[in-house]
Amino acid sequence: MPSSLSDAMVDKSGVTFCPTDASNVQESSPVNLDPERERKLWRKIDFRLVPMISFMYLFSFMDRGNIGNAKLEGLMTQLHLTGSQFNVALFVFFISYSLFEFPENIILQSVRPSRWLPGIMFAWGIIMTFMGLVKSYPQLAGMRFLLGVAEAGFYPGVVFYLSMWYPKYKLIYRVALFSSAAAVAGAFSGLLAYAIGFMNNVGHLEGWSWIFIIQGLATIIVSLVGAFTLVNYPDTAKFLSAEEKRFIKVQRTLDIDNDGESTVAQHILSAFADWQVWLMGFLLMCIDVPAYGITFFLPTILNNFGYDTTISQLLTVPVYLGATISMISVAHFSDSMKIRFPFIIVSDLVSLVGYIIQITNASTSVKYFGTFLVVIGAYSGFPCVVGWLANNLHGKYKRAGGMAIQVGMGNLGGIIASNIFQTRDEPRYILAFAVEIGFLCMGLIVTVFSVYAYRRANTARISSAQRDGINDAKYAVGLYVI
Repeated sequence: MPSSLSDAMVDKSGVTFCPTDASNVQESSPVNLDPERERKLWRKIDFRLVPMISFMYLFSFMDRGNIGNAKLEGLMTQLHLTGSQFNVALFVFFISYSLFEFPENIILQSVRPSRWLPGIMFAWGIIMTFMGLVKSYPQLAGMRFLLGVAEAGFYPGVVFYLSMWYPKYKLIYRVALFSSAAAVAGAFSGLLAYAIGFMNNVGHLEGWSWIFIIQGLATIIVSLVGAFTLVNYPDTAKFLSAEEKRFIKVQRTLDIDNDGESTVAQHILSAFADWQVWLMGFLLMCIDVPAYGITFFLPTILNNFGYDTTISQLLTVPVYLGATISMISVAHFSDSMKIRFPFIIVSDLVSLVGYIIQITNASTSVKYFGTFLVVIGAYSGFPCVVGWLANNLHGKYKRAGGMAIQVGMGNLGGIIASNIFQTRDEPRYILAFAVEIGFLCMGLIVTVFSVYAYRRANTARISSAQRDGINDAKYAVGLYVI
């Protein structure tokens, strides 16, 4: 019996077995690359894929979250937003996002990624630009709804896209690299909002309008660049040799073609029947509520500490830069150690401490330190949770459907986060912070239960395989990543 799952996945020639493509590996000729050639191959793929999708996701997260910066630049007063109207404008985005995420991720199975991803980005760039011209609350809410429709297919689509390229123990690091653009977006939004604030009344438009217009136009430009630079899948990539394509096929532990004889509809429906999809979806929700809460309201929270608008925008920058470094570091060690749950638990605990600091009577400087903990913890656990499910779903249609369900459930957390920070609770937001703490505690419980469930399932599969006389490498195919 192997000492570890990774040991069970290596054959005598040193080629890593693909857990869901084992049959394909046996049928194809072995491909061996020495460590230096393999390192250069993954570096070449990283260079072609990660920078562009990261840059695109940077604008995706900026465009959904810049409303928090716009709030301090005259949005509330010019549109006469009162009561919970700002909160409604926030959460209608997540309603459409959750509704359209699943069908849009299924569409990706029939449309080239190099056309689909830039195409929906172009659409939300147009929407964002016109959002800067709205004159009333209903118009703002309507544009936010349309923005959710356009953005819905991007994040789960990119995670699925990357899973077609990378082995499972290289996937999370790449997911974190492009997901870290969300943290960079927070920093960049703060800097941009600070600079655009000086454009107030230019062209008879207030600063909040220019935030939307400038970022929308930039999004459109980036989408056009993406249409010419993104590649599709390994088997059609012109920058790879035939040998490199075969090597990727062998190494990749998430299958492309091994969906069996069932219909597409049956594979998609199987995602709805898989317990882990719903468990991981709820876990993502427990992380997304604290993450979106701090993303949308960090400028306001800092402003309530007593800083003026300009300083509040700037103080968000170091917080998000710290989260960027943390996300990438956590993902690197998670992939290196081939394990997920400890990093999720630690990230959850870090964010939990940060939120507890917020509800105390600590000084402003201590509370500002607490915002670092909140953002670093909430953002660092996100790619590990998304990648954990992607690692354990086999078959491209089931994986696409399951990941869309998971991210869709996670974004329901955005609806919750949009509604718990009420104006009447300013400046301390005790109720909102208490809700965030509650979700983080539930996340810890769900993570521990998930580990128990996966380990129990693995034990059952190993026992069954040994009774049937199946060799180590073959039963390793069905083991869950923990």
